[in-house]
Amino acid sequence: MIKFEKNISDFWSQDLKDFKFAVLSPLTQAQRDHWSHPNYINEINSLEQAFDNDLPEYWPRFMEELNITDGTVSWTNIAPGNVVPVHTDKFYKLRKKYGVERDECIRYLMFLQDWELGQMVEFEEKILTRWKKGDVWSFGIDDPHCAANATQDNFITCQINTFERK
Repeated sequence: MIKFEKNISDFWSQDLKDFKFAVLSPLTQAQRDHWSHPNYINEINSLEQAFDNDLPEYWPRFMEELNITDGTVSWTNIAPGNVVPVHTDKFYKLRKKYGVERDECIRYLMFLQDWELGQMVEFEEKILTRWKKGDVWSFGIDDPHCAANATQDNFITCQINTFERK
């Protein structure tokens, strides 16, 4: 269930403008198969991402701001004109790093920039728009969601992942 958690004061903006993402993540064949639909023609080819040590050196602070001791942090860029189709998260890096099961994982979505007209993140019960830089939302592992960037600017978010042992 999508839930607003808090707003974190900006400590990252100076690094966003010229940040070079470490990974251009092409979709896996499974994602392409899952997201394929006869009416979906404008297929997204990749997302820019950076994880943990590829981020600025203060990346653990994102976890500290949420009182998280074990987890992973990533930044994701949805370039202008791109869409991330409906999906649920797999938490691959978190599960690999800590040996946890998917049902133990928790996701926090943090907006690194103020909202612009044309950006959105949608869940079944809520559409997120008009966010402020630093707004943090949490949601469950089985909450399907999607995102779109119909602006002329990059749409960069931060994902903070952690877990609760069952």
